[in-house]
Amino acid sequence: MKTVEKISVKEKFSYGLGDTASNLFFMTFVYFLSYFYTDVFGISAAAAGTMFALTRLWDGINDPLMGLIADRTETRWGKFRPYLLWMAFPLGIIGVLTFTSPNLNATGKIVYAYVTYALMMMIYTAINIPYSSLMGVVSSSSKVRTVFSQYRFVLAFVGGLIVQGTMLPLVGYFGGGDTSAIDASITPTHQLIITEQGKGTAKLEISIQREDGKSDKKEQTIWVNTPEILAEGDTNVGILYLESGFGQKEFELNKLFPDVDWNNVICKINVINEKKGFQLTMAVFSSLAIVLFLITFYNTKERVHPPIKQRTSLKNDIGDLLKNRPWVILFFVGIFTLTYTCLRNGSIMYYFKYYIENKNLATIFMLTGTFATMVSIVGIGWISNRFGKKKTYIGCMLLTSLLTTVYFFVPSNQIVLIFILQIAVNLAFGPTCVLVFAMYTDAADYSEWKTGRRATGLVMSASTMSQKFGMVIGGASIGWLLAAFGFVANVQQTPETINGIRIIFSWIPAISSLIGAILMFFYILDEKTMEKIESDLKSRRKEDYNSLSH
Repeated sequence: MKTVEKISVKEKFSYGLGDTASNLFFMTFVYFLSYFYTDVFGISAAAAGTMFALTRLWDGINDPLMGLIADRTETRWGKFRPYLLWMAFPLGIIGVLTFTSPNLNATGKIVYAYVTYALMMMIYTAINIPYSSLMGVVSSSSKVRTVFSQYRFVLAFVGGLIVQGTMLPLVGYFGGGDTSAIDASITPTHQLIITEQGKGTAKLEISIQREDGKSDKKEQTIWVNTPEILAEGDTNVGILYLESGFGQKEFELNKLFPDVDWNNVICKINVINEKKGFQLTMAVFSSLAIVLFLITFYNTKERVHPPIKQRTSLKNDIGDLLKNRPWVILFFVGIFTLTYTCLRNGSIMYYFKYYIENKNLATIFMLTGTFATMVSIVGIGWISNRFGKKKTYIGCMLLTSLLTTVYFFVPSNQIVLIFILQIAVNLAFGPTCVLVFAMYTDAADYSEWKTGRRATGLVMSASTMSQKFGMVIGGASIGWLLAAFGFVANVQQTPETINGIRIIFSWIPAISSLIGAILMFFYILDEKTMEKIESDLKSRRKEDYNSLSH
């Protein structure tokens, strides 16, 4: 009977914490970066889309370069672990800078966004490629690596929970009461008075306490000293933008928010500097990520090494990679999987702010999905053992496509149905990430089995390289599609734009997940094949060790 390598829960848990750290950044980018650039920092959706395309395209190209570098790294800590130590602090620093909003003109903002985001993703590559590769060398057993992948993704979604559940509240907390851009007050006759204080952006949060004890909140975003963005909007719709040098302006609340009965209510107003809020929140996330990466570094071990007689060759490594059919299939599957993730999750803020007209529900919506995903991951080991990784992935992606399409037909007032669908979608989609990353480690074994050479870092670079290309397509498409549908930040959208947001949230990501399912039909590494590969490699390594000993 085949024995399975015993590795402590502590090491598996510590390895998973590395993806908690990674997702404090990655999920922030997926859920909030597009919104931050368009609605807080103040660049156009089209400009943000183009920036995502160009920076992520280069970032995807440098992934295999990092894999090659990691494969050739030799230290007393191993090939991959040292990068968790070396890159943790640079990643934290550039993460804060990416969400810092200096007061620049329109061109300056775009240049700053390009530079900081490009640096952010390059450093993310420098730590995440080695981290992903580490899973390929913690054990020679495919089943043990699948368990590591389960730990990884359960804890990855813990990082997602932290981002989804605390980002907006922390932005409000850190930015609350900051009147450096504007000050605001409400008169007893429900007049809103806004006074210009300095450059920047701010959000007004008006808390309304009714006689029946019920409470409500209304929000509006205000820009000051930024005439190159937009001029003052129609006050009958809402406070949109205030042009430079407005001094002080007065608005009637019953015109700004006609849906509210302003008689017999108590109002409180809070000025929130979202720029400051996002910056300080990212400082908290970055500090936590540094600690978690260090825990992963100290508590993990590299056990699988290249064949003793292997001679490293760049030409051979790349040639082996391109001939590795499972790797090629997984590369394209990963692209469409991440395209789905970026399109759907990146459009959540727009979907709730402009279609549902309740941005505060977005946080609960994200959390609901993540909890459902974590539940689905717990049972993935039993399901994949019963049906195999390939069949399980195909079934999950087909169901994901179907359920995501249904969103287009759901009216904006059907909140319960929207949340039920969110649970169903994430129960279906959740296992796919675990399966794909476990398959990448199988592809590394397959390459060694076929060629006699092992390049784990290069093979695993497919995981993040396909992520980056998926982010190129998904992230850029959101900006471009929003622009094509006539989107302008912080205004009441046209029916055509609302319909476009619904399409971006449903039909387009559903097509992406469907393509991923179709591609997986061509994947050749089933469970029986992997058992033979593991057995053959184990025998070879034993023979190499014995020949070296003699």
